[in-house]
Amino acid sequence: MNTLLHHLRRTLPAIPLLFWVTRLAAQIALPIEYRQTLNEDTRINLQSQAGVPISTTVGTPPGSNGQQPLGNESTGIFTQPTAGQFRSFLSLGAIPGLTQSQWLAVSNSPTLRNGATPFGILVAEQMQLPRAAAALPGGAIILRRAMVGAPFLSRQVSFSFGQVIEPPAVDENGTLLTGPNASSYWLPEPHTRVGHTNSGYYWSPHARLVYAIQPGPLNVTWVKAESYNAGNLPSTYVNPSGSERFRTNGANIFLLYSQNYLVSGSSVKPPRKMYWTQKAFQNIGKPISVPTARVGAVNIVYNNNFPLSVTNEFEGIGSTSPTDGTTNTPLPELRTLWYEQQQGNIYAYNAEGRVFVELLGDLRPDGRTFEPLGTEVVDVFKQPVPVDVTVELGERIVPPEGHDLETLVPEPINFVAGPGFAFRHDVVGGQRPSFYATRETRNLNDYLVHWMETGEAGLQWPKVFGRYQLVWPTDVAKYSLFVRPLVADATA
Repeated sequence: MNTLLHHLRRTLPAIPLLFWVTRLAAQIALPIEYRQTLNEDTRINLQSQAGVPISTTVGTPPGSNGQQPLGNESTGIFTQPTAGQFRSFLSLGAIPGLTQSQWLAVSNSPTLRNGATPFGILVAEQMQLPRAAAALPGGAIILRRAMVGAPFLSRQVSFSFGQVIEPPAVDENGTLLTGPNASSYWLPEPHTRVGHTNSGYYWSPHARLVYAIQPGPLNVTWVKAESYNAGNLPSTYVNPSGSERFRTNGANIFLLYSQNYLVSGSSVKPPRKMYWTQKAFQNIGKPISVPTARVGAVNIVYNNNFPLSVTNEFEGIGSTSPTDGTTNTPLPELRTLWYEQQQGNIYAYNAEGRVFVELLGDLRPDGRTFEPLGTEVVDVFKQPVPVDVTVELGERIVPPEGHDLETLVPEPINFVAGPGFAFRHDVVGGQRPSFYATRETRNLNDYLVHWMETGEAGLQWPKVFGRYQLVWPTDVAKYSLFVRPLVADATA
């Protein structure tokens, strides 16, 4: 008899590709906060660039743009605005707090003392309860009890994480800036006495822009470009959101104008992913290769939630590396996210969170600043979560469902020595290689692939992590069938 020997096709079939279009939903996390100490922490109307016309004096009361009308342009008759018009109003309800004489009247009420009168509008009047006797036909509304709590509000977000904070669009009086000189009315660099340390924003001397890098409340003090001297200084000026009014530089005096903002934790652009790369995570983590021929420097801007370093190195499952057989104790690694220019890689360890990264090019002639290439918002995770994919032998390795093959670059992780599980196919002039399944996997993590996306300056960041089960096809039509004579063994 003859036997049929199944052979895997060497000619790879054409593969129909199904592209999935996904929508990135940027969910803005709105902090919820309200502080009862009005004079110190609650700023009214200061989110408005121009303020509101509640007086004729800018900043008095806080939030006024000084443009309260003094006449009616249409009729010529001016009516004084109602007291408190345009101002915020906070209403709280509770049972009444009676005066001493009222409590005495209540305690001496014959109606209440005899206890025989059923509860109704008469008893409510004697108890001094909030009531509405004529609210309903033949009835009444009586407030017998109430619960009062501090309110909480959703505050309007000014900027997203990583967004550029532009100088104010108004002058120090709240008047909208117009004309060709509007963009140069304020200096691009905010006022600082500590080199912008712990400011909640990042001043880039390279791009000459201010970036929001710390979620939460933010106060920025801007500097007016035109200077004053002691003779023409506006001494009555009040900084609406700051204590400092002026900055002196020799004989020149510069006006300071502070603004309050609220920075969201949501990213201004799709964030890039980064995984820990050190110790036991080095096999599964992916260092980010930086093309040094194009990128001259990488500036990582840390914040309160993602510091430069930690006090103690990460301890837990996977926190140690295999020893080299010596008794030497390795130095602890305390860094979180860093760039090593000699190796040309970005590494991560010890911390998870969101951080701002600035990519720089060539050094400028001033010897201090670089040409800006772009910025990234990077989310650092301890380790990737794999997405399981099944691929038949002979077929192309594709990203997990919902991800575009044409925009991602595969970078497999090789754990085992010997024959690989996939064949790499490079096309002359092609930008990315192709991989085809050639050997059946036996273990869960035999074949793992980081699918990389291209970011600013050509850096490749991991987008999705695929865990592949490579199996023999179940469709007989995918095999080439050959008739051979009966032989003693498979080697014949």
